[in-house]
Amino acid sequence: MKRTKIIFLAIIIVLPSTLLGQDCLPIPDIPPERISFKDGEQITFVANYTWGIVNTGVGELTTTVRYKKDGPEPYFETSASVKTYGFFDVFFKVRDSYEGKFRARNLTPLYFYRDIHEGKYTIQNRFHFHEDHSIDVHIERKNNRIKDTVMQGKPCTFDLMTLLYFARNIDTSTMQEGEQLSLSFIIDEEIHDLVFRYMGTELKKVPGVGTFRCKKFSASLVAGVVFTGKEEMPIWISDDENRLPIWLESPTTVGRVSARISKYQGLKFPLTSKVK
Repeated sequence: MKRTKIIFLAIIIVLPSTLLGQDCLPIPDIPPERISFKDGEQITFVANYTWGIVNTGVGELTTTVRYKKDGPEPYFETSASVKTYGFFDVFFKVRDSYEGKFRARNLTPLYFYRDIHEGKYTIQNRFHFHEDHSIDVHIERKNNRIKDTVMQGKPCTFDLMTLLYFARNIDTSTMQEGEQLSLSFIIDEEIHDLVFRYMGTELKKVPGVGTFRCKKFSASLVAGVVFTGKEEMPIWISDDENRLPIWLESPTTVGRVSARISKYQGLKFPLTSKVK
C-alpha cells in the first residue's frame, strides 16, 4: 500500500504550508491580540484518497496548541497525530506523531520532534533552532542508524508544526490576485522552498461541516517521491481572523489526495467565514 504512505506524506508536508513563495518573508513581532489562535485550540482533518474509481477517507490528522510560560520567554507548544482508519491499518498502518515549540512573540521555531511509523518505514527527527538560524539536526532511522549535523536555515525557515501556525498569521488583507509569498521548512536533512500564489476569494462547501467564505491559494510543489514538481495545489483558508485551513487538493504520482477540516474547538475568534 505505497499509495497510502504517499497520502500521509502529502498531508503532513503540504497541509501546514499555507502561504509561501520565492523570497523570504520578514518575521515581525505579532501583538498577542492579533494572533489567530489561542491556548487549547484543536483541529481535525480527514484525508481522502482518489485513484480510478476509488474515492474514500483513509485517516485523519489532529493538531492541538498550548500556551506556555515556563521558559525564558512565553512560547506555544503544539502536537499532532496522524492515523489511518482501522480498515486501512490491515494494509498499511500509519501512526505518526509531531511536537513543536515556537516563540509567542513572533511564532518562530524553537524545537521540533517527528516520530514516523508508516508500515515498515520508521524515522525520527529532532531539531533545535537557534537565533542565528542554524539548526541542530538529529535523525534516527530504522535499525538505530543515527546522524547528527548542523544545517543553516534562513529567518523564514520553519519546522512543519510551526509553519502551520505562523502561516495562519501572515497578513493577506492587502494581497492582490497573483501575488506570491515565501517561506521554507526543514524535514529530515533537507530545507525546502515552496511557491504559493494568491487566487482570490471563493466559497467552499465541506461535507458535514458547512460552507465557508475562503481565501484561495495555489501552491507550486517540490518534485520528489510524492509530486512531479509540475502540479499546483489549491488550498482554501477561512476568510476570518482564525484563518483556518479548510481544504486542500493535490495530484500525486498515483492519484489525488485531499484533506478537509472535519472538527474544530477552542477557536479564538468567531467563525464569521462560515456562511451556512
